[in-house]
Amino acid sequence: MSAEKLNVAHDLRCMSYNIKNAYEMEGENGWISRKELVAGVIRFHRPDLVGMQEVLFNQLEDLQSLLPEYGWVGVGRDDGDKEGEFSCIFYRKNRLKPLRQDTFWLSEHPEEPGSMGWDAACSRVVTWAEFQDTYTGRSIMHFNTHFDHVGQVAVERSAYLILERISELAAGIPSVLTGDFNVTSDSLPYRVLIQQNEPGAALLRDTSAVADYKHFGPAFTFQGFDSREVASRMFPAFLEQQEKHEIEFENPIDFIFVTEQVQVLSYGSITDHYDGKMPSDHFPVVSDIRIL
Repeated sequence: MSAEKLNVAHDLRCMSYNIKNAYEMEGENGWISRKELVAGVIRFHRPDLVGMQEVLFNQLEDLQSLLPEYGWVGVGRDDGDKEGEFSCIFYRKNRLKPLRQDTFWLSEHPEEPGSMGWDAACSRVVTWAEFQDTYTGRSIMHFNTHFDHVGQVAVERSAYLILERISELAAGIPSVLTGDFNVTSDSLPYRVLIQQNEPGAALLRDTSAVADYKHFGPAFTFQGFDSREVASRMFPAFLEQQEKHEIEFENPIDFIFVTEQVQVLSYGSITDHYDGKMPSDHFPVVSDIRIL
């Protein structure tokens, strides 16, 4: 086998996916009507690693049943067990073996389950795991999070805390950070994550900015189930945009970051739907990566 074919065989596909919580089970966008669609997106695009956000325990159970080829790690943010939303990591079991895993809270007391940080509206977590790639024997770290949607101080301090923990926990191991960050790339927390205007080399790089093959799909990732507005932005010659719509941000708030030991081959947002029905109120983002 040629070196290029060998590299392709060993590339990893990473996904970040806010699947929308299941506080509403029924109705047009309730979990019961979406769970097969969410599982279908993952099954079709075959990511090796999926950082999910807003996942409740009953959703985990459903996805485990629908996606038996995947294992998962994570805990509920409210009690460090099953209560509250998970920022869990799904991994393809025939490719990746978890070596160690844990969760810390985005607060002044990171090891305290359920702790809320700074001016946050609710508790937030980072779930992480070190995996061994069974194809190559090499390790990769995956960190997954969901930043607060209200507290400006909390989001900024969370960015600094994540950088600190990646430096400590990964200690040179190639790493991926996925998440719904609730900020866009023109924000201070984003600049903190990529260490823009800071001395020295940045620890993290945004895969959408450094991919060999650049972004495809719409610029935004949060669409609030507003399929008509999505269609109008994708096909402006056929539909006019609505004055009132559910698209809160004009740019992505879901990101995949990597450390310098990782080459980013491609990046894009996935707009899969079924007759206009969205699996979630976020589009997942995907990057193909290669460990250097």
